Amino acid sequence: MKEERAIKRKKRKIKFVVKLGVFLLICGAVVFMLKAPFFNVAKFEVDGNNYYTEEEILVMGNCKTGGNIFIGTDTGDIRTRLEKDAYMVSVKVKRVLPDTIRIELDERRQMAAIVYGEKYVVVDGEGTVLRKTGVMPEVTVIKGLTISKLSVGEKIEAEEKVLLRQTLQLLSVMEKNNMYFKTIELSDGEIKAHILDNLICQGTPENIMKAMEKDSLQLVVQELFDRKIERGTIQISGDRTVSFTPKID
Repeated sequence: MKEERAIKRKKRKIKFVVKLGVFLLICGAVVFMLKAPFFNVAKFEVDGNNYYTEEEILVMGNCKTGGNIFIGTDTGDIRTRLEKDAYMVSVKVKRVLPDTIRIELDERRQMAAIVYGEKYVVVDGEGTVLRKTGVMPEVTVIKGLTISKLSVGEKIEAEEKVLLRQTLQLLSVMEKNNMYFKTIELSDGEIKAHILDNLICQGTPENIMKAMEKDSLQLVVQELFDRKIERGTIQISGDRTVSFTPKID
């Protein structure tokens, strides 16, 4: 019996020593990771940015090198700062050992600029307001909407609710079918979409979308370009028939 108790005590001591050794080893590893310059942040990588430059993203996120990658760099704070911007759909901030912070962005894309007095309201394809500017952006300009609600980061609202929704749908179809309208003028349920300054496509948003989906509009436009015709009106009728006249209303 005495021998069995002695053996058990010996086993308990061995287990204690092993556990203590593992604990001290872990503590040493943690201290090393928190103190060693090897784990100081040396660089930031930015992926998915289109509107903002990498330098602008780093400033917006208050990103600084030199701090410990585990406790000296608050990835949550970087994410929160960036998510406040209207252009951001989602932001992921990851640690890449030993010394890199990777920022992965999903940005909203500028699709149109709605005329608002003497300014332009830039929106994405869903109508989310990205910014206001006094300089005409290089996107489709929409004229003729009466804006009733405007707040950066939220969906824009207009008195012409149906026409606004249809125009946003038109922009999506336009992009999918490799078309581009410089300006869209809205009036009485119809639109005038300027392909060039003096080359206009006229009809309801629905009819123009159908004509693009059937490629009939693109074929007419390509034929006009081949003939070097840059002035006139392409009319889309109710039965989606596409016709051309050199006159401009």
